[in-house]
Amino acid sequence: MIKPNTITPEINQPEHESEFKSTEKPQLEQNDKENKINNKMFSSNILIGIIIGIILVFAILMGIYIVSGNDKIFENKATITSSEKKEVPSVDSDLSLGGLELGYSVDQMHEILGKETSIDEKGIYKFYNYSDIQVGVKNGKVDALVSNSSAVATKRGIHQGSSLEDVFNKYGDNYNKMDYDDLVLYEYTFAANNDKNGILRFAISKSNNQVSYISVRIPEEENTDTQSSDTNSNKSSTEKNTNMASANEAVQALNSYYAAITRHDMRAAYNVLSDDMQTHMGSLNDYADGYKTTLSDSISNVQVTSNSGDEIALSYTLTARDSYNSNSIKEQTFACTALLSKKTGSWHIVDMSAKKQGERIMSR
Repeated sequence: MIKPNTITPEINQPEHESEFKSTEKPQLEQNDKENKINNKMFSSNILIGIIIGIILVFAILMGIYIVSGNDKIFENKATITSSEKKEVPSVDSDLSLGGLELGYSVDQMHEILGKETSIDEKGIYKFYNYSDIQVGVKNGKVDALVSNSSAVATKRGIHQGSSLEDVFNKYGDNYNKMDYDDLVLYEYTFAANNDKNGILRFAISKSNNQVSYISVRIPEEENTDTQSSDTNSNKSSTEKNTNMASANEAVQALNSYYAAITRHDMRAAYNVLSDDMQTHMGSLNDYADGYKTTLSDSISNVQVTSNSGDEIALSYTLTARDSYNSNSIKEQTFACTALLSKKTGSWHIVDMSAKKQGERIMSR
């Protein structure tokens, strides 16, 4: 009786083990499934990460390619812009401006400056207008140049805005000088390729002593009394005599002008000047102040270079003597020109220029 009771639990033990085993197996299968799922998800995540990494690397490489491509485009654009901008060519002559020389053809002008903005025709001249320069053409050749901005310069580097000191440092003091309204004109003469003389002009502003504009030109030839006999033969004897009398009167007026300066009669000298010349010279007192040290002014070698009857152009040599350091005399010589007019009824000087030729110091 005792044994069965004690055996019963032993008989029931396998049943419990069977239940335990039957419960554990599904659980393991479930875990296996979850592990497989997790492994698949992990593998998927790794694959996605790899794909994203590849995409990022590709995007970075594309970005680098695009940036470098843009840099090349910018470089190409800069190269194109640089190649399109024409360099100013070197020139041989001082009768030049902005890379153009007097005597150049229209084709050479276009090759250097390109297409003009407009053209003005005045008689036998054609003026080709550019933003920085105006080009005057006569008989198919460049005959005049005028600056419009500081972008163009002379052979020696002077441009609008340069100082008068810069001009003197580059070109010296061998110039003709003339007042013109609010400007002082400094003109230098150089030989042109056509065996003529050309003029390089610097217009200096009185307000700041800087270059207001630059011009280069071949002066128009004056009709003189020394022209061929064929020309003179076309004039009647009456006209010749009248012009000769006018020339003598003009020369006399010029002599009277310098004689008045020598005797320090500054009002008489001032009155020989035209109204415009008086305006340019300033008041009588200002004019007289410029001759305080003058001892004498005398002229020689007077020649008539143009004669239209009531307007005479003269060339002459001026010898000016001034007090210098109390005990000395400075003697200067100038090659001068003067234009006199009788259009107001009596002879007046309407224009003058002087080019210094020499200087010496003498004891009293």
